[in-house]
Amino acid sequence: MNTGINYKLFYEILLRLREDYHSYGRIDDSNAKLDEIVKLIMLSYYYALDKKKFSLEFVKKESLARYGDSEKVASTLRDLFDDVIKEQFFQNTDGTSIFGGNPSLNIQPSEDMFATRLISEIEKIDFINLTETNAISDFDIINECFGHFVRENFRNNKEDAQYMTPAEIATPILDMVFHDFILENYFDSIKLDDFTIMDPTCGVGTLLVESSKRYISYVMSTGKKNKDDIIKAFLSSGVIAQDKVDRMVRLSKINTLLMGGNIQNINAGNSICDATFIDHYAGKVDLIFTNPPFGAEYQADELHYDDYCGIESLSITNSSIPSELLMLLKCLRLLKENGKLAIVLPDSFFSAKGINAQVRNYVISNYTINAVVEMPAVTFAQAGTRTKTSILYLTNKVPSHCEEIVMGICNDIGYTVKERMGVPVKIKTKLNEMELIAKIYCTKTRMPIMSVSPSVTNILVNELIQKVLNPSFYSADRLQTIDMLQHIQTNGYELKKLSEIVSFNTIGRKNMNANDDVKHISVLHINPDSTIDFQQVLEYDPISKGRQCFEGDILFSKINPRIPRMTVVPKFNKELVCSNEFEILQPIADVGAYAICFLLKTSYVAKQIENLTSGTSSSHSRIKREQLADILIPYPITQEAKEQFSSINNHIKAAFESKYVADESLRSQLYTLERIH
Repeated sequence: MNTGINYKLFYEILLRLREDYHSYGRIDDSNAKLDEIVKLIMLSYYYALDKKKFSLEFVKKESLARYGDSEKVASTLRDLFDDVIKEQFFQNTDGTSIFGGNPSLNIQPSEDMFATRLISEIEKIDFINLTETNAISDFDIINECFGHFVRENFRNNKEDAQYMTPAEIATPILDMVFHDFILENYFDSIKLDDFTIMDPTCGVGTLLVESSKRYISYVMSTGKKNKDDIIKAFLSSGVIAQDKVDRMVRLSKINTLLMGGNIQNINAGNSICDATFIDHYAGKVDLIFTNPPFGAEYQADELHYDDYCGIESLSITNSSIPSELLMLLKCLRLLKENGKLAIVLPDSFFSAKGINAQVRNYVISNYTINAVVEMPAVTFAQAGTRTKTSILYLTNKVPSHCEEIVMGICNDIGYTVKERMGVPVKIKTKLNEMELIAKIYCTKTRMPIMSVSPSVTNILVNELIQKVLNPSFYSADRLQTIDMLQHIQTNGYELKKLSEIVSFNTIGRKNMNANDDVKHISVLHINPDSTIDFQQVLEYDPISKGRQCFEGDILFSKINPRIPRMTVVPKFNKELVCSNEFEILQPIADVGAYAICFLLKTSYVAKQIENLTSGTSSSHSRIKREQLADILIPYPITQEAKEQFSSINNHIKAAFESKYVADESLRSQLYTLERIH
């Protein structure tokens, strides 16, 4: 008998339940399976509140009492659930069931074997112990159920996509939020029983519940005589949520019930673009923690501008705006003065141009950004996506000129995701760097480099690189590298931006298709030693056009620069074009192209490049021209250093030429041998 709950046990139970539905049940749809399992969990939980153990033994005793036959398990299970759902505990204000329009269990009276197997699994969770110790609050049962069963259901509908936020993220972020609330004496300025928490895109209610539990924990720590009344008032009116998907609303209500909260302020509605009940809370919410859907687009002329902060300042006439940006602006409208927002956003918000840059600039100028924490790709892998995301944490307060932003990079979230029986499940690991980042954030010390591993840095607003908020741009590794480079000035060199020694201008260069006289260089044609595989170039016949490139040009691959691909175009007997994935650089300073090319391969420059990349995932990252232009390069200023660099350039050039001659010779000999019969 289990006295608690953990990942391993719970996943084993869910896997067996899933197989039971597959083998014995009549339900194939993952959503429907999820609904049924949640019903069984809530049935067991309800009995646990009355100190009754839901088990096969209990059901058989009920069966004997009701039918005179202890083996009428399926019928008895249906009856028990039908009795329970009539309780006020499971009713909406309008008298409907929180389990939806079909609240009964989807099991037939004849399916006794199926019912027995279901009960045998559910009884392994000791809900009595969990409710008595409040341990149920430490494990988000509904979230884990959802993550286990629902993976493909929303994949093709970006607006309804559901990617549940794990507790491994939520808990440390809330540590940071409540640290600041307390440090700022926020709770001294409000009535504690009026505190409001909201998630406008609540999913199964994880963030709502986690935030509420944290507030309750704070109230309990105050030692106030009326703390029970404060908590009761908060649970009655201070927990507010909404979601577009009805099933999510039901699950969120159930999750809130497990916490002991009132479910009447959890409703269905499109928080992003529709006028709904949450709009009545404009300027009234103390804390919003949310993970909105990404990627859906809304037309600007269909929006009510009054529902969003700052939207009138954006250049979006006759255009569209991503859903995540609208949700961010909506949340800002809902916040109280000095209220706090923590929101999960895709990498595009933090570094992209266009509308993302407009919204980002508005936020930087009008709100105090406390922290940005970059998440690893595995964060939402269980839900089927490895999109790069970060958490933006801010306060509704106009920033000062010397405002500081903590930039954190989490590489290990405390779990991996692996397939088991066709289901992606979380496998716990020993370290969750989010917890370390939160602890570092909550220290009083604010140094430029607060931690190297995990990377936590402290950046002044006026030090932001082109107002980009990507934490990788400000990594401890990059700052250390730049600091190290500062010391080379005493050795005959000075630091220059790459844009000071090369030109990025390619105006006037033709775009041409490959043919017998024109050959196309692809990123994949660059060898590890930075030479070009001309045998592949000669055989390559792409559909897309390439840009002209000439002898002496440096070609630098913008895509996935963590894999260094750069070269110098040599003299060739045909006209050459290159892929648009290359940045074309032409030396303008007194440093040879080959030396510059190899400078870009050095560890101290490569680290800068890697840190300044951005993209939707680790496998689709790019460095933008403006970031590449800002890379710091050691430039020779003394005669001795210039001679050294000139010598290096000549040696590399000679080695390249020798390699090409050798390659051609080898190909020629192979061709001769092929003609021998």
